Amino acid sequence: MFRKCKNVLLGLLFICLLVSCLLGVSRLTERKNAISRFQPFFDTAQEMDVLFLGDSHMINDVFPMELWDKYGIASYNIASVGNTLPLSYWSLMLALDYASPRIVVMDIMDVGANMRLTGSSSDAHNALDAYPISRTKVAAIEDLMNTPPYAADDDGNEYRDLRFEYYFKLAKYHSRWSELTENDLHPVYNVQKGALMAMNVATPNDYDIIDDWMANSPDGLGYEYLIRIIETCQSKGIEILLTHLPYPSTEEQQMDANAVYGLAEAYGVPYIDFVYLDQVVDYSVDCFDSFSHLNPSGARKVTDYLGRYLTEHYSLPDRRQDPAYTHWNDDYDAYRQFKYSYLSEETDLKTVLMMLHDPHLQPVIALRQDCPIYSNETLITLLQNILREHIYEEDAFAKWSDGIFPLSSLEDAIASGDGYFLVAEDPSSPKEFCSSNGTAACSTSFGELTCNFDEEDFSISLTQDSVITDYRRPDADILLLVMDDRSDSPVAFLSYSL
Repeated sequence: MFRKCKNVLLGLLFICLLVSCLLGVSRLTERKNAISRFQPFFDTAQEMDVLFLGDSHMINDVFPMELWDKYGIASYNIASVGNTLPLSYWSLMLALDYASPRIVVMDIMDVGANMRLTGSSSDAHNALDAYPISRTKVAAIEDLMNTPPYAADDDGNEYRDLRFEYYFKLAKYHSRWSELTENDLHPVYNVQKGALMAMNVATPNDYDIIDDWMANSPDGLGYEYLIRIIETCQSKGIEILLTHLPYPSTEEQQMDANAVYGLAEAYGVPYIDFVYLDQVVDYSVDCFDSFSHLNPSGARKVTDYLGRYLTEHYSLPDRRQDPAYTHWNDDYDAYRQFKYSYLSEETDLKTVLMMLHDPHLQPVIALRQDCPIYSNETLITLLQNILREHIYEEDAFAKWSDGIFPLSSLEDAIASGDGYFLVAEDPSSPKEFCSSNGTAACSTSFGELTCNFDEEDFSISLTQDSVITDYRRPDADILLLVMDDRSDSPVAFLSYSL
């Protein structure tokens, strides 16, 4: 009897060790995209007052850490690349197993798509992999993959035949041994509270805004699952705000979005269609790609709009002075350092100028005489964009005015071909200088600045506590010294020849 019990126990121990080993190997070999983005959410889920939901538009367009800094809103971006409305519904259901938000902000991009999943199987993995097996995850997999009409990937494989790899991730990732890196052993977790910055400046596609009465019929899976999201939130006492985030939208996309007005009215929920609010972003400098996603300049404008809207329309606490949220300030410091590190390593001038649209950066910019940038419309608009104010006029329609340019002396420099010096210490009152030769100088809170426009000595000098630092690039056309508004220390010095 003793021997029999011993064998049973040894068998159980072997099974436990085998399962543990398989789970460990599975954890090691799986791609870390989902873990990187969602582990910080799991660690602090009960602290979230707002959850942002949708696809890559939401990921790229709304920055929770910016909301924290300016409004004290505790939020997380749980959107995933390639989320369909059905996948967004289940992403919300999985998140609600951990979090109890006051508000869910749901973007309705591709609401007219009549499909459960996209053709890229990695989209579903990105949304689901971080969550452990649970009743909710089983229900999600079965509904998304085993319910007619059956979804299929781009190779024609039906997801119902691929379900096993979503239950047991080792089936998907077992062949990744040769791809493993340090990040697989020690994952680098997302410091943006789920958001992802899309770094580029693209020329947008042309678009025309249609009348809001031009709408498609709200039929199909997208609208069906949008209704399920609304009803789920309302049944749980969660406020819901619907958005259609800005992008150069086609007529068909606008007609799909216009159908949401009726659903929003029927359920008594607010709906912000940013495609109609053209004054919020400027597509000429705020697009990551030509057809949809925003870069950080555009995202900060959208995020600021949403921050003001949420604080004015909902009873959201400002958590910045809450002792229970002290670690969020540490998280914000890590987020700032992430941005600064990216800026200091960026080599593309357009991207750098786009990133300078940031209230915590104090750029010092020098352009040599007859600088080639003067004839580049995009670069000039990006320079003007650095200090552009966000326009918040609720429910207002207006094309972005090209007259909203705060740097008046830049236009003079373009006309004359003189050298130009900008010190953007105070966004409301920038210091500008035009010079045909010689130098320009000014005092700032972080030190004394001098710009030398001499062709043989094109430079910026910064004097702090009697210590002079020269930033000299005689062969450059543009010099950029970027200061941090909190530490009064340099974030980056960059130079470019055009």
